[in-house]
Amino acid sequence: MLRYIVYIALLLSFFSSCSSKKNLGGKTEKQLTQKKENQFASNFIEATTQKIIGNYELAEKLFTEGLKIKPKSAATYFELSGIYDYKKEAVSCLESAQKAVSLNPENDWYKTNLAVLYQKYGLYEKSLELYEELVEKHPNRHEYLFTLAETYLMLDQKEEALKVYDKIQQNIGNTEELAKYKQNLYLELGQIDNAILEIENLIEENPSNPAYYGLLAELYEEKGESEKALELYNKVLEIDPMNENIRFALYGYYKEKGKREEAFEQLKKAFENPEASIETKIQILLGYLKTENKEKKEQGKVLADLLTVAHPTDSRSFTAVAEIYIQKDELEKALGAYKKSVKINPDQHLIWEQIVFLEADLQWYDSLVIDSEKALELYPTQPLYYFFSGLANIQKKEYDLAIDRLSVGKELILDNKKMLAEFYQKIGDAYHSKKEHHYSDENYDKALEINPNNPTLLNNYSYYLSEREERLSKAEEMARKANSLVPQNANFLDTYAWVLFKQKKYTEAEEQLQEALLYGGSNSAVILEHYGDVSFFLGKKATAIEYWNKALKKGEGSPYLEEKIKTESYINQ
Repeated sequence: MLRYIVYIALLLSFFSSCSSKKNLGGKTEKQLTQKKENQFASNFIEATTQKIIGNYELAEKLFTEGLKIKPKSAATYFELSGIYDYKKEAVSCLESAQKAVSLNPENDWYKTNLAVLYQKYGLYEKSLELYEELVEKHPNRHEYLFTLAETYLMLDQKEEALKVYDKIQQNIGNTEELAKYKQNLYLELGQIDNAILEIENLIEENPSNPAYYGLLAELYEEKGESEKALELYNKVLEIDPMNENIRFALYGYYKEKGKREEAFEQLKKAFENPEASIETKIQILLGYLKTENKEKKEQGKVLADLLTVAHPTDSRSFTAVAEIYIQKDELEKALGAYKKSVKINPDQHLIWEQIVFLEADLQWYDSLVIDSEKALELYPTQPLYYFFSGLANIQKKEYDLAIDRLSVGKELILDNKKMLAEFYQKIGDAYHSKKEHHYSDENYDKALEINPNNPTLLNNYSYYLSEREERLSKAEEMARKANSLVPQNANFLDTYAWVLFKQKKYTEAEEQLQEALLYGGSNSAVILEHYGDVSFFLGKKATAIEYWNKALKKGEGSPYLEEKIKTESYINQ
């Protein structure tokens, strides 16, 4: 508020002085009557106030009315240029700014405003003319000199920009900022020796700054003088043994020379240094993740372990370690690393996803129940965690809890039909386990409506129906479709055979089972027993007994298998 009051007071003082021979534009004109002068001043102050508080439309209207009183007011045109710039009215903006300068060409602020606007609207040549005028008038004003150099660069006039930087350097001395500006320009112009000279001058003035030696070493490397570069890298180590960047530089140096062992030793030292950038380390580690080279994979593991020691409180280090273990197919270790990552930083949606997927793959259902619930506390609108909670609870025979989680989760799915079908399938599985077949079938049917080509669901659903001896025609149709989608699958062929068996189509069932045995079914007690059952009903009693015995040797047949062998007869299940 104080600044606002001072601003208004200055305006009043300014306008009271305008009753003399010069107006706001700086040009002599017929003196206005005191009444009009006061009217203009009042109008200008109100317009400026409205502009300050953001009422641009009213401010524009007031400034325009003011021009009717005093048409050669440079200050008014200057203020209007700002309003038009805000409204993105480029033509009016530039015209107003130009008018302000033409009415008061000695006002540096108006000229600077116009130069800035020229740059903004891509009129770099015009902007350059104004900055050159300002620098000629104020040769030691550094802000004008820096802007002039930038304008030359916008026009790709690098040599001219260098001359300006030289002038600034003469005025204020050599600074790191200036030296780097000039170094980059020299490099763009292919003048590497001049770039080297700039950094050498910096070192002469600041001999204890290790960063400058590193910059100079990079320049010598680019020039091809690698021995000189190595000498400078070692100088950095001499000044600052724990320098966070030098080991990366030496790693790059030795790698370029084909000295793999030396390069890796420098990399290990960089990874050991807690001050060295973890972002750089992870970027390098990504290269080790993508490789198929066995040696590099092992090196990646070493680096990942060093990363966690150097950055034990940064979740990213454990995430990187987990990725290394994933690559090595060491899923349990990967899971442990991911869990350490979320312990440090729980809010990591993608890492929680990895955790629940891994626990499902490893069939760690106790952990999956706990971690899916933890994830739900953080992300209560993410369907994925409801799905895994439901999956784990089905495995733990907590069917009601599974149904609850899955039912809530499916309502949160927006545009993912495949996921929705999987939810219905799992709800069906939970109801099937509860033997509430009306609800299980209802959910299986909904899943198939969404994804009619799900071979696993087609197979399982048809088998469940055959076991219940319900809707066998539908079961046969689904089993046939499952086999067409996934041919030569022993388990699917067995399901198809069992549906046919339940319909007393024994010859067709035998054909399917023979094919199942051909594609690995001879290792399954269930398939061997089923072949025996079909053989029995085809009048091939000896074959039936033979295959029942084979099933018994596998050790995973039905509870009726031994009685079948003992009685040499099929037992209705």
